[in-house]
Amino acid sequence: MPHNWGLDVNAAQRLWQFIERCEATNSMEGVGGAFIAEMADLGFPYVALSSHVDPLNPPPGAVMVLRYPESWVAHYSSEQYQQFDPVFDYARTRSTPFWWSDARFQARIGGVQKRVLAEGAEAGIRNGVTIPIRGPDALPASCSLVADRDGVDPQMYTLVHALAVYAHERARRIYAATVLTCEPRLTERERECLMLVARGKSDWVISCLLGTSEKAVNRTIERAKKRLGVATRTQAIIRALHSGEISLYDIAD
Repeated sequence: MPHNWGLDVNAAQRLWQFIERCEATNSMEGVGGAFIAEMADLGFPYVALSSHVDPLNPPPGAVMVLRYPESWVAHYSSEQYQQFDPVFDYARTRSTPFWWSDARFQARIGGVQKRVLAEGAEAGIRNGVTIPIRGPDALPASCSLVADRDGVDPQMYTLVHALAVYAHERARRIYAATVLTCEPRLTERERECLMLVARGKSDWVISCLLGTSEKAVNRTIERAKKRLGVATRTQAIIRALHSGEISLYDIAD
């Protein structure tokens, strides 16, 4: 279905008004609420501006602005559909928006991915459009929208794209500012261990590189996880990246 992604003459003013509302809040909930309200006003009752993660158990640094039926979200999470979601999969290969009805998208779907879409459609999540979103040091993300029965003015889609990209980045900036303000600092040894874990090194290899025991390395990493308030090593690395404790340059092997 062809759509015009040209910018409406009044869209710029609406975008700047949205930006002003978001800049006036320092909470991710405030940004999310503003975005959902804006999308509803434009004709999109269902909204998922999110990192490609479990919606009910997002890791640190994930963006999760979601207005989908609660029963579908619970089912999606319990089945761990984020691992198979064809929309997420296709969004990671593109930089431009796509409709779920697009032939190229449909041609890629098979097996469990067909089930994800079919079950989503039964819950009312059908005939959507997805905007891929990327950012430096950001988790893979996208914005999926489902229009109401009246549809949406085609002139509004460039505005929708700009609103989604801005809202995602604003939410990330708020998270980063919160982490930098509240996050306890890692010790130098904790930073070293996390950097080496991020490079794919085992505890034994790290112990050899740092001249200590394997048990000492494990204890150090466990302390870092506790200090960062996370449950897994992957979450610790993500949180340390977002807080500036380590950088992508640090973990380049």
